Amino acid sequence: MSTHEPRILKIAVVSGPQYDRLYERLSLFEQQSGVKVEIVFRGSHPELNDFLATSFKNYNSTAPSLLAPELDLISTHIKYAPSQVDFLQELGDDQVTPAERSEFLEAALEACNIQGKLYQLPRMVDSRVLFYRADIFDQLGLTPPATWDEVLVCSLAIRAASVPIHSASKSASAKGIIQGYVFPGKLSGLFGTFYELAMMQMTDLEALFDRNDRPVFDEAVVTQVLQYLRQMVVSGAVPQDIETLYFDEVSSMFADGKVAMIADWPSYYGIMKQKLLHANAGSPSPPRIGVMRYPQGANGKRSAYSGMHSFAIPKSTRDPEASLALLKFLVDDDQQWIEASESGSFPTKKHVLQRLVTETEYKRSCHPDDSEVTLDCERLACLKHTIENDMAMFPHLKTYPELEDALYPLIQDAMMGRASVTEAAKQMKEIAQRS
Repeated sequence: MSTHEPRILKIAVVSGPQYDRLYERLSLFEQQSGVKVEIVFRGSHPELNDFLATSFKNYNSTAPSLLAPELDLISTHIKYAPSQVDFLQELGDDQVTPAERSEFLEAALEACNIQGKLYQLPRMVDSRVLFYRADIFDQLGLTPPATWDEVLVCSLAIRAASVPIHSASKSASAKGIIQGYVFPGKLSGLFGTFYELAMMQMTDLEALFDRNDRPVFDEAVVTQVLQYLRQMVVSGAVPQDIETLYFDEVSSMFADGKVAMIADWPSYYGIMKQKLLHANAGSPSPPRIGVMRYPQGANGKRSAYSGMHSFAIPKSTRDPEASLALLKFLVDDDQQWIEASESGSFPTKKHVLQRLVTETEYKRSCHPDDSEVTLDCERLACLKHTIENDMAMFPHLKTYPELEDALYPLIQDAMMGRASVTEAAKQMKEIAQRS
């Protein structure tokens, strides 16, 4: 980039109400650095992945050409980065010093390595916990589920009770009854649900992937999980349009008071509270939220599908120095604090996590009778325990996103009854072992 040209960084980011608050801070980076930042693409992770794949389809870092995309920084994820490594810039000790690396949670930074080399810096840890409507459970005399079989039983009981939906909006009508439980029924959301259920079903640690991360997909384990998902649909424990729901829709259903149980990500928490608790604060019977670790599976374990959002610098960057400065800005303590304290995301920086724990506990000591403050404490403790003990991490395979894309339609077909469970399990094994 010529020194006579204005410095402009072009970036592509994952977008959504749980992510976009951070991008409002780009103006601060511009003021501090004198470098302009232009978001040239924003979308969901599947949309972002498609955009990046298309942008870099003909890019050759060893022979740059006019086909090189004008991208200086991207959002990515530890699940997707291995498939993008050919166009990502390695972050050596001269770019991210040992002292800077030590500021991150060890497990978070380790997860950002690909074949022992650092290519991304972690933005937030993603791991799901179970939220439930404590007021509805109390009303119906239900105990929060200890196992996944009990999730199905509780969901059916809630459906049978025909609890009406009450809208907090005066302009909106309250229609229908509250669903018992929902989960994402398509794309990577469905595959992640399948993956964590399989991790809680199998007794052989190599039932899905062997010790060398080669796909196995043992038919017996796969069949048992598909049977459970099918039973959820056949019994009416989940909505019949479950296959149309993705993460955003699932989270919105709980926040809008339309479902009594969901597993949800940390960064949706702020939106959930705003819509479900704050909007109903004046109600004669305001909703109460409970939070808990995942129920146990058949093997006695709890496994929550987990990962990490991150930022990386593509080899196409036209201004490596400014790109690195922006990368560090986006994951610095101040930005992580804003995301953690406002959206509810789980930080990857040690000091930020400690501050979050300390301030949350302090608020509880000052307001022991405040139900929202109590929920904040319980949620953070539950999430922290889940991340330390229950994370179901996927193998860092270059072909893992392709495997998800190839297998989730078979899971969906078995779940919805378009294919037999046994045939879907057989096909999943064949496809997985060919990948």
